[in-house]
Amino acid sequence: MATNLLTQDEAAAAIVSFAFSGVLGSPAGKGVGYALMGTTPDYFTWSAALEEIEGPPVPIDRYLIKIDRRSKEISPPIPIVLSEQDLSEAIQSATGQHLSSWERFTDGALSISYKVTVHESVDSIYIVQLRHHGNVASMDSLMSYIVRTVGHTLLPVPPVYPIPHEKQRQEKTGMGRQITQLIPGVMCSSVYPNLSHEQKISLLPKVARAFQACWDIPLSEPRLIGEVVADLVNGELNVRIDPDRHYSLGGPFSSVREYLRAYINASLVALEKQQGINEYKTLYLTRIQNFVSNSLHNIPHIVEQTPVVLTHSDMGPHNIIVSSQDSTEIKAIIDWEFIASAPFGSLYCILEMFFRKDALNGFGQEYDRSDELRQAFWGTIPKWKLVYESEPAQVFLEWMKFGLFLKPEWRPDNLSAPEAERYWQENVRVVEMMLQKYG
Repeated sequence: MATNLLTQDEAAAAIVSFAFSGVLGSPAGKGVGYALMGTTPDYFTWSAALEEIEGPPVPIDRYLIKIDRRSKEISPPIPIVLSEQDLSEAIQSATGQHLSSWERFTDGALSISYKVTVHESVDSIYIVQLRHHGNVASMDSLMSYIVRTVGHTLLPVPPVYPIPHEKQRQEKTGMGRQITQLIPGVMCSSVYPNLSHEQKISLLPKVARAFQACWDIPLSEPRLIGEVVADLVNGELNVRIDPDRHYSLGGPFSSVREYLRAYINASLVALEKQQGINEYKTLYLTRIQNFVSNSLHNIPHIVEQTPVVLTHSDMGPHNIIVSSQDSTEIKAIIDWEFIASAPFGSLYCILEMFFRKDALNGFGQEYDRSDELRQAFWGTIPKWKLVYESEPAQVFLEWMKFGLFLKPEWRPDNLSAPEAERYWQENVRVVEMMLQKYG
């Protein structure tokens, strides 16, 4: 009976336990990274890997694992890899060149990566990625459009080499191959926290212009909210808006208020499932549930004036390559899996990464003289600074932050009383403010 089918949450818990059992290797000092790849009435298909909790980025062994929704049986793990023949065929089809050498490369969170050289040119080095998230054909189309139409100094994107018929292959296998040029450099996230204030001030205008270049890419009217699926037709960018995939909110949405309601409801579900925060739940869960049930109609209509723009939904320092000689020079912005048509302001968390230190609670301390850092960013793009400071955007951010902060992160048990109080301080502040203002 359908009522006995394994749920996605139950399957996720089973996959984590399975990975920690040792079947993927020793779990000592490691966490489990996993992602849902597909769902049918009979199976859930997952990507799973044991990942080092600390240490430098290294290639990760990922596995495809199926779990039967009726019997709850878990299939033997199958390595997610590209063979030498796969790499050779992909390179030749996309570039006309012939594989010379290959090696595993540092993986993204949602891909398996290889560094490839070819016989025809010692200077041509490619990255071949096997992606189990993201529509590769759409990514190729959008990145090719940006390379052709947006100045490289504004929005630097690696040149991409589409593989013929890859769209059909991904639809069949659930995984797509993408080829880009290797961009030398280091990840901005590895150097940004240690940059001097002056270096941050030098870098941030370039970051701002990259965001502006995304926000300025034209979208068709009416502007729906959801995932962007791009296609190039005779060199022109064709965009379709599909249901949201980043947060699995549904849609596409024709209303900003509708989007906010879906986002807040999804955050409430996550709060209800969150373990290890019983103290917070005792104080706030019922109050938040009542607020969500009774007060979301109070979202002011003015938020509908918030512009809906194209966003790279993960354009933080971890997806920006900077020069290894000059950390204020952006070389490329990578990993375009999550592209959305979304309300301006929905990237609050991503933008804050440039103004705040990393922290386990998701809301670190601001960098010294953060007001100057914010001015270096927003002052570079005055048109969008006015939008950011406008009443529609600020009201939107109130509700967006409520959805973001109503669910706190797990709090370690070994904190002192003052540390414990500060850990959820922003969650409490945002929730209390919203309950009092709109409840």
